[in-house]
Amino acid sequence: MNATFRLGILSAALILSQQALAQDPVVTSSLTATRVDLVNGKTVLRPAAEAKPGDVLEYRATYANHGTESVAHLLATVPIPAGTTLLADTPMPAAALASTDAHTFAAVPLMHPVTKPNGTTQLEPVPLSDYRALRWDVGSLDPGKATVVRMHVRINPPVLSEADRP
Repeated sequence: MNATFRLGILSAALILSQQALAQDPVVTSSLTATRVDLVNGKTVLRPAAEAKPGDVLEYRATYANHGTESVAHLLATVPIPAGTTLLADTPMPAAALASTDAHTFAAVPLMHPVTKPNGTTQLEPVPLSDYRALRWDVGSLDPGKATVVRMHVRINPPVLSEADRP
């Protein structure tokens, strides 16, 4: 099994809200993935063509308005690839919504009902490894302006199948 994570596989389209697209401005989005390393106690971002389990990646999505009118109701949505885990407290801006299916979003932390052994049901946080997308309400984006959202994820160790186990 190849434990190297190819970042080309991680790349996914960024999503603009339908409201922003309907206004006919030219909004572009770009996604970069960089590896987060600690060098002499300082965080250093390095280009990442490949990464391995345990590595931390920063996803940075830039939305730019190249049109002549402001864009209202812009929602910046960034997928969280399968095989990675969102790191707590890294989404910037912090007021992100999260989703486990990339369709339905709610405030962080996501909660789900869990039935306890005594039969009672209790709300518990959804594991960050189950998050599949983050969304920010950027609001308005003026002509010639850009906004950036970002988050960190850790690449999970490979899941061994029965055939791969010793």
